[in-house]
Amino acid sequence: MARSIGSNFLSQLNSSQLRTFYAVKMRFTSGDLLLSTTYSNIVIDSETYIGSGNILNISQISETSDTKASGIQINLTGLDSSILSAGLNDNVAGMIVELYFGVLTTTANADAVVDTPYKIFEGFIDTMVLDEQGMSSSLKFTVENKMIILEKPSDRRYTDEDQKELFPNDRGLEFVASLQNKSIAWGGGSKWLI
Repeated sequence: MARSIGSNFLSQLNSSQLRTFYAVKMRFTSGDLLLSTTYSNIVIDSETYIGSGNILNISQISETSDTKASGIQINLTGLDSSILSAGLNDNVAGMIVELYFGVLTTTANADAVVDTPYKIFEGFIDTMVLDEQGMSSSLKFTVENKMIILEKPSDRRYTDEDQKELFPNDRGLEFVASLQNKSIAWGGGSKWLI
């Protein structure tokens, strides 16, 4: 999907009538879950997104001028058993989520998507909470921005063993351990412990 706005998309945004929607692609191991905030199914890049209307709720998306990972929440309410079982049976942590903003035509073919929707968010599912109340169920997904990876510390070490995991024939860190308590004569002959 596009990361830029097409000319037809832009002209639709500037028109007097506007029909917007959001589309969510959740990539589970059992297959993609494609949902939109429209009331009928729509096709984007040869993929059919299920019109979810009021059962799909997306939290506010915030952007800052700082390099900061801001997440979102996606709520699915009034779920049928097939979507609910996919959410419960899959290991959802770390699954990719993409969120798109698009517009529909306002002419005769009312559910036609104009150009290619704009990707406004991409991230990973952090947690999923199931809420069952009587006859209805809802799933609440907390999705972290993909920039969250920048905040995770590296678990790599500057040791010979760690380097050889990546490059088995590299001998660049072979003598690091022997340098730990090495006594080196520096300057006028006196010894300093490094």
